[in-house]
Amino acid sequence: SIGRRNVSNVPAQALILMNDPFVVDQAKKWAGRIINSSEDVDQRINDMFIRCIGRPPTRQELEDARAFLTTQAEEYGVDSSQIPPSQQLWSDLCHVLFNMKEFVYLR
Repeated sequence: SIGRRNVSNVPAQALILMNDPFVVDQAKKWAGRIINSSEDVDQRINDMFIRCIGRPPTRQELEDARAFLTTQAEEYGVDSSQIPPSQQLWSDLCHVLFNMKEFVYLR
């Protein structure tokens, strides 16, 4: 038996994208830029997809992103009738995009 895992296994790499403080910090920084880029929620989401994976979101991805932001707003106790420019909400969405397979793997 080995008392210590190898550093470069695939599950550990996936967990780093989900939990590493550097990744979380980068999501917060990106969210700050996104919030200041536009007032329109759909435009922000569109810009995020283009910057992250090089293409605009599909209609379903746009709807999913809006639903995610609404759900997160409700979780944080924020009025979800309009998606506010909360850095935490947008940071959470940035973090989700960092974990998309299209972001992680090159085609």
